[in-house]
Amino acid sequence: MTLIPVDVGLTFSNRTQEGEQKLQRKGRGRLIHVSDFIEEENGRLIIRNEDGDVVKDARCIIYPGVGGDPWWDHAQLLVQVDKAIAIFEEAHPDCVALFVFDQSSAHASLGPDALRAFDMNRSNGGKQRKQKDTVIPMNNPHPEFRGKAQKMTDDAGEAKGLQHTLEERGFDVQGLRAKCAPVCPVENEGCCMARLLSKQDDFRLQESLLERKLTARGHICVFLPKFHCELNPIEMVFYLFIFPIILAKLTLPVLGLVQVQIQASL
Repeated sequence: MTLIPVDVGLTFSNRTQEGEQKLQRKGRGRLIHVSDFIEEENGRLIIRNEDGDVVKDARCIIYPGVGGDPWWDHAQLLVQVDKAIAIFEEAHPDCVALFVFDQSSAHASLGPDALRAFDMNRSNGGKQRKQKDTVIPMNNPHPEFRGKAQKMTDDAGEAKGLQHTLEERGFDVQGLRAKCAPVCPVENEGCCMARLLSKQDDFRLQESLLERKLTARGHICVFLPKFHCELNPIEMVFYLFIFPIILAKLTLPVLGLVQVQIQASL
């Protein structure tokens, strides 16, 4: 098994491109977005030819912002992951990759037909989107319904609402409101229909598109704990890349002030 940490880095540059004016504009400069993979053998997820030149590279660099590239999103990430898998499998045949990702909305994105209780109406039909069919999970409190397939559309092809879905799972929801407003109380299991349904394992434990893509190719996908991206080894790589840029941008008086603040905090 080969560990493949994944992350993105952002920085700004005031360097001019060919054909642009030499006088730099005010501001932090152009935004550079780097998404990359690292591995033990080559440092980065790449393939070299016999002369040692890089011929395939999983790294993706974009320049988002006004007049630039579109902002990084889940669709671009999935395209990059396809490329990374192909490079890994060529570089390490018959090996399994362990891809490590930070917790982010892009990494955890679900499909357009994902099960989301709070997107559902109380009753069937209406403007609510159609969600994928499912299987009633084993944590359902009513044993006679566990493991049964459940369609998320009614006989007329309309999206099922919260009440219909819960009643098919054995819940008595008469008199229970559809959703709390503005939000559900903290540490509450059954304050409303949406909360009750969202606690069912088929709604709560869905695989992201990223996980589904990697596991379908025989690899492993794990996510770091929330708010602890420093656990990702690739953060050290980005630190070595970004820190000299930060120092180069600092003027001497500012650099001296930072040094004083660091010494005072020790």
